[in-house]
Amino acid sequence: MTRALTHLTWSQVDNLAKDPGVLIQPIGAVEQHGHHLPLLTDTLIADATVERALKYLDDSVPAWVLPTLPVSKSNEHSGYAGTLVLRAETLMAVLRDVASSVASAGFKRLLFVNAHGGNKALLEMLTRDLRAELGLLCFLASPTPLTEADQAALPLQEQRFGIHGGTVETSFVLASNPELVQLDKAEPFYPAFPSEDLHLTAQPQVAWLTRDWSPVGHFGDPTASSAEQGEKYLDQAGRQLAATINEVAYFEVAHG
Repeated sequence: MTRALTHLTWSQVDNLAKDPGVLIQPIGAVEQHGHHLPLLTDTLIADATVERALKYLDDSVPAWVLPTLPVSKSNEHSGYAGTLVLRAETLMAVLRDVASSVASAGFKRLLFVNAHGGNKALLEMLTRDLRAELGLLCFLASPTPLTEADQAALPLQEQRFGIHGGTVETSFVLASNPELVQLDKAEPFYPAFPSEDLHLTAQPQVAWLTRDWSPVGHFGDPTASSAEQGEKYLDQAGRQLAATINEVAYFEVAHG
């Protein structure tokens, strides 16, 4: 039977054994990624990671995938043509309605697989709310494509600032959708960030908009990317996600 829940009929879904079991909701974004990557980059990464994870998942694991949500909270990239933005309250309302539908169909577990950093804080809050409101066991995963050794091998500037359309993301898309990468338009770009103590993605953190720091739209060095690197990153993220799915499909709350 297919892992895509929406390829089934309603009666097939009704007849699924739902406990143990988990539904997977991938979340991407439609937002600018510089001159060299498509607007759909984060959604492509979400799709490729879930697809790779399913290849490593044993057929016996009861897990089904919902269609990827392609638009999310991308207001940090507002001002660049083509970026689509859901307000935080809109995204939370959409995902709350999805979760409510999941619960009403009898499923007990819901895993959000997030491929866009701008959603992280919102999803951390929402998963707990859904647990309290619906009784669902909710989980959040953002698979990390880099090992500690991979991270350490990147130049220091890339480690700190290569957070959007840099070496890693560009390599990922080169591996999964190379026809959408325009490497002839790629160039390194690092912001003239005035502090060693504040950060863009770690605390203590400054609230930032891309247009504050990057006129080209990306951060990092896409010219150092390769499909070979991307395949390695994709495989590592897929294996990591497969292990997570395998665990959450059977996860229970221990009482006493």
